[in-house]
Amino acid sequence: MQNKINNINVPRPSKTFRIIKAPKPFTRADGSKIKNLTPMQRVMPFLFKTRTESLIYSPESVDFTKAREYIKNKNKELPGLNLGTFHLIIAALLRTIAEYPYLNRFICGKRLYARNYISFSFVVLQNIQNGIDETNAKVFLSPEDTIVQVVEKVNDTISYCRYNGAKEDDKLMDFVAKLPNPVISLIVFFLRKLNDWALLPKSYIDTDPLFTSVFISNLGSIGHGALNHHLYEWGTASIFLTMGRLTKEATDSSDSENNSKWTLDLKLTADERIAYGYYLVKAMKHFQHLIRHPELLEKAPGRVVVDDGVERAEKRE
Repeated sequence: MQNKINNINVPRPSKTFRIIKAPKPFTRADGSKIKNLTPMQRVMPFLFKTRTESLIYSPESVDFTKAREYIKNKNKELPGLNLGTFHLIIAALLRTIAEYPYLNRFICGKRLYARNYISFSFVVLQNIQNGIDETNAKVFLSPEDTIVQVVEKVNDTISYCRYNGAKEDDKLMDFVAKLPNPVISLIVFFLRKLNDWALLPKSYIDTDPLFTSVFISNLGSIGHGALNHHLYEWGTASIFLTMGRLTKEATDSSDSENNSKWTLDLKLTADERIAYGYYLVKAMKHFQHLIRHPELLEKAPGRVVVDDGVERAEKRE
């Protein structure tokens, strides 16, 4: 009897044996390396090795009169939204990054990278049995998010941090803090090397709040003015923004109804190695424009600009 070998599912060699390409060196889980660097951009991380010696400060006093009225009207229109100054600033920064992607770059291991996500980190106060404690929150946002979506995601993150006990990064910190000093030093040294060599796993990067696009401190919420803040050497945050309290100022207007305005003091600290000065200035002007016209944040952006350093690198490859 003839065997019907044609019905037997014999694997073909071409499908059985595959060549597995080794991962490229210095391929980070959180970003792509910029390759279309100018000579100055290439050399700057060697001349200015840390974020501390690459700081630039940008104090801003923004007219918040229209934004304040917008927040009040929006909360009446959408009861339960709980839109505040903090949410509006994050939404405006998000939209600015969507149009000025160099703001989402970072230096690590003397290389310039474009981050492949947008996130904001900030401190959340926790109510505990013996008083008040602090924890760091990290919220991931999409460049297409509207202001309403930003409010929902930020509030969800705050609620989780405030009422769900210790997060993964808090548990890790508690564990490491109990170790002897030499062991802590060894762990930190090892982690720094993994970060420089682009070997930190995505699972770690996602939970660490200092691996973020922008770190924000809302000092106005505790009645304080904005302060200049340094950038952290650990992590990849290239921008730190502090918010002060709203203040009412007199104007020169002869109109009795418009003889005062509300201003919000902001102080931004940035790593000058991520972009040239003119680019940062244009981005800050756009950021202020969005604050003065918050209605622009109600719709998704007409376009999301992709970092041309990543685009050109991909075309070369």
